[in-house]
Amino acid sequence: MNIKLTQFYGWLNSRASEISSGVNVLWHDTILRPLLLVGLLLNSVSWLLSVLITSKVNADIIGLHHNIYFGITLIGSPRQVYFIPLLGLVIIAANAIFSYLIKDDSRFFMFLFAVSSILVNVFLILGIASIMLINFQ
Repeated sequence: MNIKLTQFYGWLNSRASEISSGVNVLWHDTILRPLLLVGLLLNSVSWLLSVLITSKVNADIIGLHHNIYFGITLIGSPRQVYFIPLLGLVIIAANAIFSYLIKDDSRFFMFLFAVSSILVNVFLILGIASIMLINFQ
């Protein structure tokens, strides 16, 4: 039992050092770092807007989606707004993992993943802004 535990600890330690070196490679890239920081900054803006929405709502339900033909088509709890920035954070993490996995093959795709994280977070901010417009006209 003790031997298997030490083997697992050794395997875990080697994976942690491998991940740490991969993160260092991604972080020390002079073009990729600002792109990742912009993505994280946009995601923090979406978190702040979500907190603003939930702090200003007095009702138990809010409009979450609006259609020009039918009006409000989705209502729900104000806490459901937090799924939008969480989705952005998951996309940033997934793109960082994909960038780590292909770091040796192609730098172009690393930059493509970082730019796509930025674009996704911009569209998520627009979605949160539309929720603000629906509920606080």
